[in-house]
Amino acid sequence: MRLKSVIAALIGSGVIVASSAMAAQTQIKVWCWDDHFNVPAARMAAERYEAQHPDVKVKVESIGQPDIIQKLNASLGAKNTRTLPDVVLMEDYRVQNFLIGYDGFMKPLDGKVDVSNFVDYKTAASSYDGKHYGVPFDSGVTATFLRIDLFEKAGYKLEDLQDITWDKLIEMGKKVKEKTGTYLFAYDPSDLGIVRVMMQSAGSWYTTPDGKKVNLENNAAFREALTILKKMQDEDLVTYYNGWNQLLATFQQGAVSTVIQGCWITPSIEASKDQAGKWRVAPLPKLSTVENATHYSNLGGSQWYVNSYSKKADIAMDFLKETMAGNEELLNDLVPRISLVNALKDTSKITNYDKANEFFGGQKIYNMFAEWNNQIPAVNYGPHTYAIESICTEALQRVLGGDDIDAVLKDAQVNAEMQIGL
Repeated sequence: MRLKSVIAALIGSGVIVASSAMAAQTQIKVWCWDDHFNVPAARMAAERYEAQHPDVKVKVESIGQPDIIQKLNASLGAKNTRTLPDVVLMEDYRVQNFLIGYDGFMKPLDGKVDVSNFVDYKTAASSYDGKHYGVPFDSGVTATFLRIDLFEKAGYKLEDLQDITWDKLIEMGKKVKEKTGTYLFAYDPSDLGIVRVMMQSAGSWYTTPDGKKVNLENNAAFREALTILKKMQDEDLVTYYNGWNQLLATFQQGAVSTVIQGCWITPSIEASKDQAGKWRVAPLPKLSTVENATHYSNLGGSQWYVNSYSKKADIAMDFLKETMAGNEELLNDLVPRISLVNALKDTSKITNYDKANEFFGGQKIYNMFAEWNNQIPAVNYGPHTYAIESICTEALQRVLGGDDIDAVLKDAQVNAEMQIGL
């Protein structure tokens, strides 16, 4: 009798009903990395979706990017799909490996999400065989972040850094170093990010446009990229770093006059409060020897994908559709929260882009990023970017060491073809 009374009391208070409702919730699982960027963005999206769909629980798991790739390969390779998440974030350079290597893993967006709303280079990265798979998230639109105070000491103004070539930047960098003792640029010779930036700005990549053949020996953009880095070294305009923390130190401690990176570097530059007002943003320099070279490129960036093997794939797709695929209120709130530059073509409703940034002298830097984002050439990253880069890293180091560039490019072409079988 006592137990029945307790149960009756619980029912009357609504506790048992509430517990039953919680048990009936459908849970979808999201994998992503970076506790300062992607993870808080996913959790904000989850909170908003759950508010509209109380029967759904979105569980966001923070997992390092290399671990995500390892887990996906292990599970898909063993055909053990039960351990996979319902939604996964993936870097643009890696996705073709999964679209081609694990056919059927990713759920097409066609008919669910209007991909024409997103910039072309992002949808090109997540498309295969005529279908679209990724919901574009962050842009890696590149910019020249520059210490205007140092350039002014050398007699330059911000207007002098518009519509310039890399050769012109090198010429300016020599004068800035002469006047201030500051290096022009920093890079890690084992990381080819800057080479990717230069190539994509000219609509080129390590492989042919169809992604099926190695394109190194006769790649004018790749050749000029290596030549530029060699010239910077020869002019003593480069300081080198190894890893993220050393990269941050190069500009936070004032060792360089420019930082040429994806827009995601912005919060790290702004972290040095004592440098407020001394920085400006300008377009990327363009290559001199390549026809159709532009001032616009990308470095990094990722997209959200739905696991088609999941029994909850339709709910997962609806979650992305109502949040990351175009919830302008969410995307607007993510600008101050994580400094997000999104992948929408039309950002007119992202009002936080319109705010002047006093750290950068009042420039509306996010409006600039959004404008440039629409002009980035689309290229096919293919499934072999990182495999080819292991060979290209050696090629760069040989060129920096003084080897003949024609011989280096010929060797790189042969070695890459052998490595990936193309």
